[in-house]
Amino acid sequence: MKQVERVLVIDDDINFVFLTKRLLSSVGIGKQVEIAYNGAQGLTHIREAASQGRLPQLILLDIKMPLMDGFTFMEELVKLNMNLTDTRIVLLSSSQSPWDREKAAKSPAAAFLHKPLTKDKLRSIMA
Repeated sequence: MKQVERVLVIDDDINFVFLTKRLLSSVGIGKQVEIAYNGAQGLTHIREAASQGRLPQLILLDIKMPLMDGFTFMEELVKLNMNLTDTRIVLLSSSQSPWDREKAAKSPAAAFLHKPLTKDKLRSIMA
């Protein structure tokens, strides 16, 4: 599995965030895990990380959040015109909507996974 030290989890569900941090730790991913509870906070974090030359290597992004959802986050992130070649973005959702899956397929995200995130799903995206 690829070595990943910096992870940004963008999700409004505190239980998911807690479990994701534990999961990442259990598989040795993310010595530095940052949390944003909506897309707007995520963009703020990305801007700050970019200014420090420490962009996350993995972004786990919920698509359904208040204030700014994951799809809007992705649109705004593209507008920032940053070099994200070393950043893997994974969209996560409990949604079964074909529309969400179609929209995710058209996005620059590396993968679209259904919650809950498991070790096997995490390994599959990091392989």
